[in-house]
Amino acid sequence: MTRFDPKAILIAMLLSLALDVIGAVVLYTVFSSGMPENMTAEEMKASVLTMQQSSLFLMTSLLYGTGTTVFGGYVAARLARAFPYFNALAVGVLGIVLGLLLASDTPWWADALAYLISIPAALSGARIWQQQRAQQGNQ
Repeated sequence: MTRFDPKAILIAMLLSLALDVIGAVVLYTVFSSGMPENMTAEEMKASVLTMQQSSLFLMTSLLYGTGTTVFGGYVAARLARAFPYFNALAVGVLGIVLGLLLASDTPWWADALAYLISIPAALSGARIWQQQRAQQGNQ
């Protein structure tokens, strides 16, 4: 018997990634709302890069990404037939791998912080599921 449920992990990762994409669209929309509309492509690129480097944008993005990782860990733990923490762990590790493969223009410290938080966040999702399951069992 394997400790990992590929179906649970895949569903959790896809949901987490979908939420990440939606969140990115919302973040870019909110943070770019004050930009002039008649910018050239070069000015737009420079403005977006400046926005991506701002502390507020980075921290908001990090908090949102942590939330989606917690959710991914929760979903993996809930859908897995056994070993919820192993499945949540897989979500955290895959999140790090995807982050490394899809490297962005964010500062190194923001990426490092995101990688450090990824596994504990995913395991927190599994913990939330375990607590809910325990409460349901006590009722």
